[in-house]
Amino acid sequence: MKTQILNHANSCGEDECCGFVIDDKIYLPCNNTSPTPTETFEISPDDWIKAERKGKITAVVHSHPDGFPILSEADQFYQQQTEIDWWLVCNNEIYKFRYIKPLIGREFDHGQTDCLTLVRDAYMLAGINLPDYERQDNWWRNGLNMYLDLLPQNGFERADEPQAGDIILVCLGSSVPNHAAIYIGNQFILHHCPNRLSKRDLYDGFWLKYTHSVWRHKQWQSSNFTAILNNMAINSI
Repeated sequence: MKTQILNHANSCGEDECCGFVIDDKIYLPCNNTSPTPTETFEISPDDWIKAERKGKITAVVHSHPDGFPILSEADQFYQQQTEIDWWLVCNNEIYKFRYIKPLIGREFDHGQTDCLTLVRDAYMLAGINLPDYERQDNWWRNGLNMYLDLLPQNGFERADEPQAGDIILVCLGSSVPNHAAIYIGNQFILHHCPNRLSKRDLYDGFWLKYTHSVWRHKQWQSSNFTAILNNMAINSI
C-alpha cells in the first residue's frame, strides 16, 4: 500500500494527490477535483460513496508537493469534520496524523485527555510522536517522576528561556513537576488543568512562580510550531 500511495503522489506531479485508505489495508486513489489542484484537494461525492462501498474508510490521503510535512489549517479543519486519520505525502514519505480532539476546549479526564495528552497530540501534529503512558491520578504522590523520566528519554533537553513549542513543567502542590504546558509565545502557554477546559493562559504569576523547568526537543524547528498554530486558529474560544 505504501508503494501505491507514493507512486500515485509522484504521478500527480505538482498537483496534490488524494485518496482513501480502506480497512487499514487498501488504498483507493481518487481524482483531485479542486479548481486549484496545486494548492488544495477535493474528493468528489461519487468517490466518497465508492470508497464507503468497499469497506470502512480509515484514513484520508493527500500530498503536499514542495510543501511542509504538516497539516495545514484547512487540512485540520476538515480532518475534524471527518474524525478519522489523515495521511500526508511529502518529500516521498508518508506522515500519519491520527484524529485528535481540538487542542483548545477539551474536557479534562485524567489519563485520557489531560496535560500529557495535550502535549502528545500537539507534538504529533508537529511531526514528533511521543509515547503514551498508563498513569494513575496522583502518581506524583507515589514516588513517581513521570515527566522527568519521559522527556530526556524522548529527545528533550533542558533549556533556559522558553521559545515557542517548548514544554514548561510546573509543580502543582507537589515537590516534583506534575503539570506540563506548551509555550506558545508572547508570554502565553497552552495547557490543560484538572476540572477545566484546555486553554491558553498568560504565563506569569502562579504559573511562572511554580515553574520547575523548560524543555526543548532536539529536532524542533520553527516550522513545527505552525501545525499547533493551525489547530488553535480553527478552535479558538
